[in-house]
Amino acid sequence: MILCIDIGNTQIVTGVFSNSGKILYKYRIASNDKLTEDEYFVHLKTLGDFHNIAIQNIKAIVISSVVPNITNIFLYLSKKYFDVEPLIVDSNIKLPFTFDEKMENPNQLGADRIANVVEAMYLYPNENLVVVDFGTATTFDVISDKKYVGGSILPGINLSINALFKSTSKLPRIRFDKPESILGTNTIQHINAGIYYGTIGQIKEIIFQIQKYVENPVIIMTGGLSEMISSEINIPHEIREDLNLKGLFRLYLMQSMK
Repeated sequence: MILCIDIGNTQIVTGVFSNSGKILYKYRIASNDKLTEDEYFVHLKTLGDFHNIAIQNIKAIVISSVVPNITNIFLYLSKKYFDVEPLIVDSNIKLPFTFDEKMENPNQLGADRIANVVEAMYLYPNENLVVVDFGTATTFDVISDKKYVGGSILPGINLSINALFKSTSKLPRIRFDKPESILGTNTIQHINAGIYYGTIGQIKEIIFQIQKYVENPVIIMTGGLSEMISSEINIPHEIREDLNLKGLFRLYLMQSMK
């Protein structure tokens, strides 16, 4: 079995794969650099037992991370409990794409974004691609002729809501819900409507601008809020669940090939 771990700013998403690539179980927990490797292992073991998965059969571990402190914790976990040196995803490992010469520093590209692109290319090996991931930040990654040519980042929905709350005196922290109308009738509805339709407008415009540079891209959306947003995007696209975890598994296979 292969353990794939995506360490994000807000959450850690973990999936246990069979050797054939089937997700046996997955879970997400809050990112917390105060937890020890033992505490993270308890989560993994408890949920493995619940799903009747013998995690002692894990023989390889793949990690993508944008939080270095937590990466180190999972390095300790890998060695302590599985006696495994994990594969840490970055731009220097074997990838199915190259970087356009205009890219100033490919090493800065997030490991989560690399994994997303890898799985998207597996699904559509001969297509230009735009991968949109709705996470803490909403990211856009663009592949043209099997080259990574660039991308964009904008604040995610929850990040935008938290910024409004922290930077103003009277606006409340809200739980985001899909608004019934652009015309809110109270402050909470105003925030929901502005964030929701503002995000949709940003996504449409960014994709429109990308299409000026990249011919007929396949647009793939992923991440927690992708389904909610998708219904408002009147541009051909598809939603792919677990794109990141499956990309990590794909990267494990690529590094294993002789």
